[in-house]
Amino acid sequence: MIEHPLTQQLEFVVTESKQDEASVLAQAVRRGLELLYKEALIEAFLMRRVPREKILHELGAEELAELEYQRDAFQHDVAWGLGNE
Repeated sequence: MIEHPLTQQLEFVVTESKQDEASVLAQAVRRGLELLYKEALIEAFLMRRVPREKILHELGAEELAELEYQRDAFQHDVAWGLGNE
């Protein structure tokens, strides 16, 4: 039987953390959902479907500033590439 990388990773974390498999899987689901939520939130903000205040509240001022900087730099580069600047 071929062992899959996820199975190996799960076994390793269970062994090293000395936690039961259910606890490790619950943590994995929670962390994965948190990451997916953050990615969806950022995308919604960049597509103007979520207000700035929500990002400020959820991610903090530092991450909001970084997102706005990256968005503005991207928009500037696109405008430059299209010859609009």
